[in-house]
Amino acid sequence: MPYSTTRALIASALFAALLAVAQLNAGWRPGLAAAPAAETQLPRSAPFEGGEAVIRSVVTVYAERSVSRPVMVMNEAGEEGARNSAEDQTGWSWRSGSGFAVAEGGYVLTNFHVVSGARRIEARLANGRRVGAELIGADPLTDLALLRVQADLPALEWGDDGALRLGAPVLAVGSPLDFHLSVSSGVVGGFARAYDGADPVGYIQHDAALNPGNSGGPLLDRHGHVVGVNTAIPQEAFFNVGISLAIPSGIAREVAETLMERGQLERGYLGLTVRALHGPLASAMGRQSGEGVLIEAVDPDSAAAGAGIRAGQTLLAVNGIDMSTPRDLARALLLARPGERAALSLHDGQARYRVEVWLDRRPDNQDLAASRDLGFEPVSRRGYGISFAASEGAGVQVASVVPGSPAAQAGLREGDAVLAIGATDITDADEAQVRLMLARRQVALRVLRGGDDAPRYIALALDEGATAHAPDHAAFADASGGPF
Repeated sequence: MPYSTTRALIASALFAALLAVAQLNAGWRPGLAAAPAAETQLPRSAPFEGGEAVIRSVVTVYAERSVSRPVMVMNEAGEEGARNSAEDQTGWSWRSGSGFAVAEGGYVLTNFHVVSGARRIEARLANGRRVGAELIGADPLTDLALLRVQADLPALEWGDDGALRLGAPVLAVGSPLDFHLSVSSGVVGGFARAYDGADPVGYIQHDAALNPGNSGGPLLDRHGHVVGVNTAIPQEAFFNVGISLAIPSGIAREVAETLMERGQLERGYLGLTVRALHGPLASAMGRQSGEGVLIEAVDPDSAAAGAGIRAGQTLLAVNGIDMSTPRDLARALLLARPGERAALSLHDGQARYRVEVWLDRRPDNQDLAASRDLGFEPVSRRGYGISFAASEGAGVQVASVVPGSPAAQAGLREGDAVLAIGATDITDADEAQVRLMLARRQVALRVLRGGDDAPRYIALALDEGATAHAPDHAAFADASGGPF
């Protein structure tokens, strides 16, 4: 046998032996794929426990909603040479989402944004049949809505989102792009994620693919239990980018059960408008950055006012939950009910103290739109560049602002009302001037401008190094918020 042929046979035998060892180490048997790890992979033949029952419980939700779209019309119908022009026309269009049964009797949970403003709602069942649905109740704050469909569906079982761990396998079921009842898989990537600065929900992050139409569908653990309601992908994305957000089952379950029982949610209300304490503002108030939130306004008829809480104090914790941003307060009160007790930890500028407050009922139609903020730029001039005069209303009036001064760079204008310096209310112009003179390198002013609904705290700084940092409201999307 030629030498080259012998060498080739030896090499082939050696390769076969190495392959056999690798296959044995991987648990491979002829005719079978490599065995999946029990905890991290899901068998291809059984993606989740009770798969068929889960699919029967999920529906595609269709909502007929008003839309504006451009249409082409003739300037003068039938006239030769007439030109087409575009004009807006309001019409109706069907949009799709997902939902799943949460109780017997056809009760289906979905996202509020799926059915908001709809004049008709329908649901497509697992067998393809399309049935009518009615809106039982909605909670826009958590973006959840409860429907009742004209079919009796098996309810999914709730799971414990608190038992999830990073890397845990999850499945998303829904109808992305109207692909009826599709399944995607992934793992948990994070907890307590924010969709934006105002959203109080702490979302579960996972990487199971979500696309338009998945909204309202269930996020399942490996036992087929609902651990979340798929709701969003990042605002910058239009389609799946590997970051998906789901409302935790603990929140979704309580909202669904309350809507089923009462048709609406009543939330507890403290009556506080707060702002994040970061950078120069924290220094000016004598606090560490991120240590609590600054109380900017107190509703005079609220439980907080009745407990003696004042603007200028720092709210450190609510029911044991530390405060760092307004969103923390919104999350702490998300599921609180009127009449419930809230334990507050505060700092009044001198010392910490605790107080218990019995929550009021949150007023209807709260305007939660973000209000304008005041910023500042670095300067090196000495003095804050501001003088005061008596005011016919509350506080003192800004009489003059030196161009280029810290006050000017902060956006202060003649006629603005300064209600407090630090945590001290101001009613006398001379006192205000003295307090500014006694301030060291930074000071916080509580300012109300004509046309604004509520006052704002801003920071003035003489130290160029301090003012060279970005304003706190630029660095934190939820720098201010309320009332809560």
